[in-house]
Amino acid sequence: MIYLFLIYFGILGAGIKFIDAAYDEKTFNKKIALCIAPFLGLLWAFTMLINPVAATILLAVIFGVVLKGKIDNIAHFMGLIVIVTIVFFAGVQLMIVPLIFLASAALLDEFGNDYVDKKRNSLKSIKLYHKLFFGFFDQRWTLKVAILLLSISGAIPLVFFFAMIAFDYAYLAVRFYSVVKKENKITYEEVPSKSFQAL
Repeated sequence: MIYLFLIYFGILGAGIKFIDAAYDEKTFNKKIALCIAPFLGLLWAFTMLINPVAATILLAVIFGVVLKGKIDNIAHFMGLIVIVTIVFFAGVQLMIVPLIFLASAALLDEFGNDYVDKKRNSLKSIKLYHKLFFGFFDQRWTLKVAILLLSISGAIPLVFFFAMIAFDYAYLAVRFYSVVKKENKITYEEVPSKSFQAL
């Protein structure tokens, strides 16, 4: 049962990036993004409700993106409303000290990710430690390292470290597909309307 979190986290990571790409890069259909947002919110809330460790990690992720102002489109906002409503009425079990630790790591990831996004072109061609820094924050490893440390300490099961890897690399896989579509100039606005019906 606990290994299902690998699937849940993977779906959530991929879904989040699908919505991001639909609104920011316009490489996916915004209507589809808007339709899947509530279902992602339901899965997110469900995953939080069934396990206190999952709840702690996913709430830390929410804190990170909300405090950094990453809820910047209607689909993400809709998903967040679903999560907050369900969690508020149903209630969740949380691990308070790990939550503070993980939320700090998630927020640091967001700051670092924004920085490397701005410096993406210049960091690709310079020293090795700059490339390592770039890769670390580009793939948001602060939170994963924090989860691994908690796992090593025995505070949480190790499976959640791999669940977070599933989350982030599903996110990155969708990002890669979005970049390929954008490089090939396959964006939602540029595709004829008849093609949309087939997507």
